Amino acid sequence: MLSDTQIVSTPAESRPKPYGPKGKPAVSPKSAVSPIRSNLTWMVAGTVWSGFCQWALLVVLAKFGTVDMVGTFTLGLAITLPVLMFSCLNLRNLYVTDCSNVYRFREYLALRLLMAAGSVAFTVACVLLERQSRNLVIAIALISLAKAIEYISDMLYALLQRQELMTAMSISMMLRGTLSLCILTLGVYLSGSLVWGAAGLVLASALTLLAFDVPVSLALLNFRLQDAVTACRGYLSALSGDLNVEYGRLRSLALAGAPLGLVLMLVSLNLNIPRYFVERSLGIGEQGIFSSLANLMAAGSVVISALGQCATPRLAKSYAAGDMGAFGALLWMLVTASLVLGGAGLAVAVTFGHQALALVYRPEYAARQDVFIWLMAASGALYLGSTMGVAMTAVRCLTPQLPLFALAALTTAATCFFLVPAMGLRGAALSIFISAIVQCAGGAWLLRNACRVNARKRG
Repeated sequence: MLSDTQIVSTPAESRPKPYGPKGKPAVSPKSAVSPIRSNLTWMVAGTVWSGFCQWALLVVLAKFGTVDMVGTFTLGLAITLPVLMFSCLNLRNLYVTDCSNVYRFREYLALRLLMAAGSVAFTVACVLLERQSRNLVIAIALISLAKAIEYISDMLYALLQRQELMTAMSISMMLRGTLSLCILTLGVYLSGSLVWGAAGLVLASALTLLAFDVPVSLALLNFRLQDAVTACRGYLSALSGDLNVEYGRLRSLALAGAPLGLVLMLVSLNLNIPRYFVERSLGIGEQGIFSSLANLMAAGSVVISALGQCATPRLAKSYAAGDMGAFGALLWMLVTASLVLGGAGLAVAVTFGHQALALVYRPEYAARQDVFIWLMAASGALYLGSTMGVAMTAVRCLTPQLPLFALAALTTAATCFFLVPAMGLRGAALSIFISAIVQCAGGAWLLRNACRVNARKRG
């Protein structure tokens, strides 16, 4: 069995290559695949710690800054993330589930780099056109850059996930989360400025990418840094020398990922649309309070994300092999986990919500326990919808997801339009709950149809 530690430390001459020259596995699955229980343990640890650090960023801003500072930071994320989510084109999952090796990894990475650079430029241009304040423009630009670097690391994670080697992936997530929290805290505490805190996020993402993610990925591919630089130069020469072939393949890959990129953008928009309405109707301070409460839904989503990342390769392989028994058993495990986590979050919100919000944030946040309860009620449906999304991606049900998430986003926008002016923050939370039900029901229906079609083809 090949562990992550061995991949990093074993000399290149004696290490088995995970992929042959044509992209075929060069080692047997039994020797290259870590046990799913070990993968799950590491991924839960990594995603939980990373999610905790993301949430702690808001706590730091609430404790050392102001409500308006929290509102500015969360508004920056709300503007930045939908653009970045589209630009990533879900290339990581496309690579992980590309069992036929239609595209080479260097093509996935090159497209991710191009799209990340374009997304940062587009985000900054949009904010400048809105004529926002100078500090807000700089903060959003830095947040966008930090997230773009993070998505480059995300593409390198695909190498590890495809081999079901989650240890290094988890370590990277924990390292970036810890560095981000520490450097942002130091920057905000010493300067009292969100701009310096956002600059800290860029530094943390860059350090993690260059000092950890790149060396681990090179070790997995049996590449020395010099060989990798030479390969990159060769690919750049190929791109500049044969535009029709190389750029044609990148264009084809981009078109394959575009439906999932739009889906991810709609998912992000769906969660951020209430923030836009709250900021416009109630102000940046109320937006900061709402976003801080909504961010607590991530406590369960990081676990669901870890489960989904571990399960995606197995779901894809079971479905491709026609083993619907194994596929169904794993899917039901994910569904059960979603419902249990959602129910636990709602119970905590009802029983201890006021005390928890006062302890974590400030009294003005605790006064909105009613909003917190509605958000926790929506979380269970959101977790279940996320599980349906993982399963649909594993079975390559890609394009049909687009109208589903468009419908969910339209539902959120329509309900926010009527409910936020009438009910304030509670209306925004209720709109998330309604949209989550639509997303969950639609995902289950699409997945059922995809499995039926597959059964008929094999029957």
